[in-house]
Amino acid sequence: MKDNIYTKYFKKRNESLKSSKQNINSKRVYETFNSALKYFNFNSFNQNQQLIDLGCGDRSFIKYAEEKGLSTKGFDVDDGINFEKDKLPLDDNSIDHIITNSVIEHLYNPNIFLSEIKRTLKKDGNLIIVTPNFRFSYDEFYDDPTHVKPYTENSLKKILEMFNFNQIQVMPWFVKKPNFYWKIPNNFLLGSLIPFRGDASELIPNFLKGQTKSILAICKK
Repeated sequence: MKDNIYTKYFKKRNESLKSSKQNINSKRVYETFNSALKYFNFNSFNQNQQLIDLGCGDRSFIKYAEEKGLSTKGFDVDDGINFEKDKLPLDDNSIDHIITNSVIEHLYNPNIFLSEIKRTLKKDGNLIIVTPNFRFSYDEFYDDPTHVKPYTENSLKKILEMFNFNQIQVMPWFVKKPNFYWKIPNNFLLGSLIPFRGDASELIPNFLKGQTKSILAICKK
């Protein structure tokens, strides 16, 4: 991870994210994460639990989670943390949920990153990862100059198995779609073929929205 390029890119991106729509997007993402946790029989978000967002951007997600009663903290380039090299400033076995949305693909080597997540999660604590699925995003993946390591649904599951995470579920990153979409055959292909993103115009019917070329993975310590 080239700190100079990475830092410049993400500071610019984080600034561009500061808009009134971000609270709406955070609500949709929060509800989708919680829905997935419940659907696959994980411990869902509850008041007073500890939630950490690694790669928190403009911090809109953790602000929304805090409004829902969770104790939250986020880390990003603005905090001077290099996820490939640095220890997280968190105690062992102290965190209920760790979210990392669009981060792991920016790391040449995720060893320390995943080891630190494993160290800081409580027993049965949840890890939630979102990352592009190279199988369907290969033509645009490297348009982001800080993307360095692509994943598919199979490679992401294998690396989580290598770090001995439990009850690994890997599915398309459908936001606010019916839960059965996560279990239907060829769901990754379906997600890539839906015409419009979920945040498209309200004039577009819902059944035409929800396009995704990304992976959602949830697992336990």
